[in-house]
Amino acid sequence: MPFTDAEGVPLSTYRLQLRKDFPFDAARGLLPYFDDLGITHCYLSPIFMSAPGSTHGYDVNDYHRIDAELGGRQAFDAFAKAARARRMGLVLDFVPNHMGIHGSSNRWWQDVLECGRSSPHADFFDVDWNDPFQPGRTQVLVPVLDDQYGVVLEAGRLAIGYEDGAFSVRYADLRFPVSPATYAMLLAGASEQPECTESARDRLRAIAEAFRSLPLSRGADEPIGRRPRNELKAQLAAAAEADPGVGQAIAAHLAVVNGPEGGPHDRDRLDELLAQQHYRLAHWKTGAHEVNYRRFFAIDTLIGLRMENSEVFRETHRILGGFIRDGIVAGVRIDHIDGLRNPLEYLERLQGLALKERETATRPVYVVVEKILEPGEEIDRSWPAHGTTGYEFIRQLSGLFVARAAGAKLDALYRDFTGEQDSFRDVVYQNKRLVLDEMFANAVVQLSQRLSNLVASDRRWRDLTRFELSVAVREIMAALGVYRIYRRMNAECRPEDAREIEHACKEAIRRNPRQDPQPFQFVRDVLVGRYPPPSATQEYRESLWWWVLTWQQYTGAIMAKAVEDTVFYAYNRFIALNEVGGDPDAFGGTVAAFHADAARRRETMPHTLLTTSTHDTKFGEDVRARLYVLSELADEWRDWVYEWHAMNVRHKTSVGGCLAPDANEEYRIYQTLLGCWPMPPFTPDEAFRSRLKEHLRKATNEAKRNTQWLHPNERWLTACDHFIDGLLDRATGGDFLDSFAPRALLLAHLGLVNSLAQLVLKLTTPGVPDFYQGCETWNLTLVDPDNRQLIAWGPRTQAAAMAARRPWRELLRDWREGGIKLRLTRDLLRFRRAHAALFQEGSYEAVEPQGRFAENLVCFVRRCGGQTLLVAVPRFSSRLGCPPLGLVWEDTCVTIPDAGFRPPAAAGCAPTPAWRDVLTGAEFASGGPLPFAELFRELPLAVLHLGAPH
Repeated sequence: MPFTDAEGVPLSTYRLQLRKDFPFDAARGLLPYFDDLGITHCYLSPIFMSAPGSTHGYDVNDYHRIDAELGGRQAFDAFAKAARARRMGLVLDFVPNHMGIHGSSNRWWQDVLECGRSSPHADFFDVDWNDPFQPGRTQVLVPVLDDQYGVVLEAGRLAIGYEDGAFSVRYADLRFPVSPATYAMLLAGASEQPECTESARDRLRAIAEAFRSLPLSRGADEPIGRRPRNELKAQLAAAAEADPGVGQAIAAHLAVVNGPEGGPHDRDRLDELLAQQHYRLAHWKTGAHEVNYRRFFAIDTLIGLRMENSEVFRETHRILGGFIRDGIVAGVRIDHIDGLRNPLEYLERLQGLALKERETATRPVYVVVEKILEPGEEIDRSWPAHGTTGYEFIRQLSGLFVARAAGAKLDALYRDFTGEQDSFRDVVYQNKRLVLDEMFANAVVQLSQRLSNLVASDRRWRDLTRFELSVAVREIMAALGVYRIYRRMNAECRPEDAREIEHACKEAIRRNPRQDPQPFQFVRDVLVGRYPPPSATQEYRESLWWWVLTWQQYTGAIMAKAVEDTVFYAYNRFIALNEVGGDPDAFGGTVAAFHADAARRRETMPHTLLTTSTHDTKFGEDVRARLYVLSELADEWRDWVYEWHAMNVRHKTSVGGCLAPDANEEYRIYQTLLGCWPMPPFTPDEAFRSRLKEHLRKATNEAKRNTQWLHPNERWLTACDHFIDGLLDRATGGDFLDSFAPRALLLAHLGLVNSLAQLVLKLTTPGVPDFYQGCETWNLTLVDPDNRQLIAWGPRTQAAAMAARRPWRELLRDWREGGIKLRLTRDLLRFRRAHAALFQEGSYEAVEPQGRFAENLVCFVRRCGGQTLLVAVPRFSSRLGCPPLGLVWEDTCVTIPDAGFRPPAAAGCAPTPAWRDVLTGAEFASGGPLPFAELFRELPLAVLHLGAPH
């Protein structure tokens, strides 16, 4: 499929976080604004029915309905129609990996709880029904109780209830269905109550017998259908309405079953009844060790789907397929591709669905995948997708704007101030071990037991103990350097996968010198396909394939929880690099590396998204742009840290003999404050202090050192709150604020140049620029929930109109207002829209400037159809002045060989081709050196066009 062709792909996307407070109708009212900006495609957060009150939509509980809180199908259709009228397309964020199961909204899951393996939806969910430790147990664990099961039961907080023909297990505000067999038992018991009238007894016994006659296992001709069960429940409700004795008898029997108030043995009958259900209610902490279904990360209320099942694919994609068929949806973003058992098969099915639904289509639908790529890693070329969601672009930008030379100084400062000595790679390994033990113990235990059971039949390897295999499985997972490998059933192991597994095995052995290396090598051989031998039976080989495919489904979640959600809060050397898709171990890069990445992207994934902020990034793009500047001011930064520490140690609190916050947390706080400090002049108010406290609480819990979500240390967290108050209250932290404010202003001013430069690069290098809602102006947000707050759209639309009329010099002078970023976004988006081929098909050629400050520049050209675009942005502006305009550039210039445009001569006139600045309108003669003292006279960046008028 032609995934490098431009037909049907976006020129730009604008991500909208839909929610109850920002539904389709509100988004529809903003379409004129997005159109005026130059956006070609709206990129919507998940729109299918999700948990009530969801602010993100990733907890889908019904793929057949549009979320009512967003306005439902009618409002969606109105939004899509209005977008289509403006020739704007829609890209949908779709969640194929998991569903939300909190509460009772997920009808498929409720059916599984009611009927177990006999449910027609039992194979929809990734449940391990065969307990490797308790053969014959076929209950799914439901870890929702706030205390031990027995404690909750004996306190009378669990009960069987009845309403409108349906029985349920009641706990707090949760309701769980009971099995059809339980209906028969309860109704038969009700018919025996003394209070039961003869007419009621006849009705109850007849319905009980009907429930008893339902097929109870998958061994029956067909699973228990929902319709006959619902019909029987309707009969029961009708009977109770027609005969009051029915309801009275049921109530009397339930009083007996639930037990009178008294000793613990009064709950024995209820305990026996609960034990007969297809699920086991348990303390919520039990989930990490014993939950027997695959979860999204470690969230018990998000259950994995068996998307490899063709019926599951068909049922979950029915409505999406219709949207694609009808031209309502132009593209799809696939969430958490690494959780799927077979990503290639899934993407092929998705493209096959798209082509089938669009009978005259000859091109694939636009698809990008949420995939975190490690440095040097690429998505599988065989995947029928246009690229990723673009997190790797953030890492490439940091390579440009972080000064490599400062790495050693900042390493030393971090070690000296915090006492932290471990390398980033060591911290990653330690925390992968931590999350494996605390959050994914169930996966390690089940995988190792399955493997042990399998090799027990091989006399050459049966003496490998379950303990040895468990250690090997866990340690290779911890040492894996990428999110996952991509083994496929009956396919050779890809060379890159084999290299990663081989390296992980060696690293695991190195880190465990007291362990026998043989179990590690055996697990490695299973993973890469060296085992089993050719003589193995097909059944044995398929069982091992199942094991490998399951193993690799977990590693991405383990990496994400350990690195993104732990290490990025615990390893605080330079938090600007602690970003999704980032590499905190890579301190700065080179211009040549950036050009190489861009050129490779142009050849392999020219339509991948380029992002700088998302709903999942740890910091807003302009926070990082400011923090990059610290790498240019390493000596000053060291002085500031020690100065502020001396001022603020008085605000710390002793907790358990240690000062809170600790030095590592304090070091993070100063960086965070510099990054998110509102535009000056600013006095910290209660709202800002609350934001900082909430962020610090999240960061401290996620770091899992002095506190954590499972066991929060409230004394430590309160002490951190007190520290923030001490810093930011003028009465107690006036000396700090007087010292901090001018440094924050300096970083904001220098960060301005980085912000504008990265914006220009996002809009002009190969790829599709993606804008997260609100990021057309300054984005100083922190990690969620801070970056998912509602946007004040009114001021933005007004500011866009004003910025379009103001001179650039005024916008630069008043940079604090954000109009300059808004205007730059609008002008370049509109230029992209008017010159689509130049950006979607144009070449990418690095250009090397000359002169004293050549290393402070990034320059390249793009060419297509007689047009040439020259882009130049600065970096490391602290040594040039802020903003770096005009004569500060001295002799620095750039020459573009063979500009490639020669307009025809008019009668009597010689051709005079000239570069024209897309932003300022300034013109420059082509064919010779272009001095940056002229190019950067008005703005500290240049986007020059040579060719057809724009």
